[in-house]
Amino acid sequence: MKRLIRRLTHPQSDKVIQKGATTEKAAQNAPDTMLETPPQQDRNTMADSSAAFQNREANTSTSSHTHDMIYKYSYVPDFFKNYADIADSSLNGKVSTQPALGILEKEYDGESANPTTNGERAQQWVRFTNYIQELNRRHINDGTSYKLLYIIRHGQGIHNVKMDELKVAEEAGTLEIIDGKPLNWKNYWSHEDGDGKVIWADAQLVDKGIRQAQDLAKLWIDEAQKDALPLPGTVYTSPLARCLETTRLAYTPVMARHGRRLQAVIKENLRERITDHTCDRRSTRSWIERNYPDYTIEEGFSEEDKSWDVTKSESLEQHVVRIQRLFDEIFSNDASPIISLTTHSYALTAILALVGYPKFLVNEGTIVPLFIKAEKVTQNTPPS
Repeated sequence: MKRLIRRLTHPQSDKVIQKGATTEKAAQNAPDTMLETPPQQDRNTMADSSAAFQNREANTSTSSHTHDMIYKYSYVPDFFKNYADIADSSLNGKVSTQPALGILEKEYDGESANPTTNGERAQQWVRFTNYIQELNRRHINDGTSYKLLYIIRHGQGIHNVKMDELKVAEEAGTLEIIDGKPLNWKNYWSHEDGDGKVIWADAQLVDKGIRQAQDLAKLWIDEAQKDALPLPGTVYTSPLARCLETTRLAYTPVMARHGRRLQAVIKENLRERITDHTCDRRSTRSWIERNYPDYTIEEGFSEEDKSWDVTKSESLEQHVVRIQRLFDEIFSNDASPIISLTTHSYALTAILALVGYPKFLVNEGTIVPLFIKAEKVTQNTPPS
């Protein structure tokens, strides 16, 4: 397959890799090819309920991991399809991108939310966008604000491919066993940078992941023929390579159509839950600046990855506190009513726990909407 998208230096070495030049199968046999994978703990252990988490937070306000909350966050139901129900009814238990992002047909409070042109009512997305703005006008003086979040899980990377391969081999009983333990992803390969053929430390997208990200760009173009999705005012991304590239592929064509240049903002706290897996270790600031020069890197972003530590792993509770800190910063400083976050599977789990949304999983390269209410809390007083 002849398809040269662009060439990037390997984020964890000085090698040059060719992105999108082969299929996944061929890419795995090419020494200079690099693909991605999210940190893989057992997916069944991701989930404490959001209510249980909030109860623990209320009882651990003196913990070193707590954060003086600026806002209490909650999701606003009944504006989009229930994504937990969609996941439950899907064959693999995960959500894929829904048509029109699953927005529900409904009336909104307030005349400005339901404009008419020549006697015809505006389309659903136009009216919903107006409704968000109307809500924020109503609450301009009471410390409450609303935002629509487009949450994107990165496209498939080499670590995802490697994990799938190992799972199949383990189920077939063909994995090597040492000291009674199979050399699967969790026990062995997640701690390596690669397998001698490919590298998955801060892995990049495979061909399928590239296509998934490009399909997200088509979403806005296709929906524009029906009921145009509003573009985000700000695009935020995790600093891991798979998210940086997903963001570029998903938004650059769309922004160009609207006469805008993609200027994504890189946020350290959007990264995946930190574990001892090498796919959780980000590349240097210099590498990011070379390969994504139009992106804005947040203040205080270090050259080396100071968060990743082979001896430490982040708990769900610690991850939710980190997301709380991220949200507080965004809601305090970004007036955009619609924003986009390109992130990871476990990060989505932490976001859902923070806002009290029932847990669900998503496939790679999927976008889901969350309508969020933020209520200002008294300093040093835990939310009720």
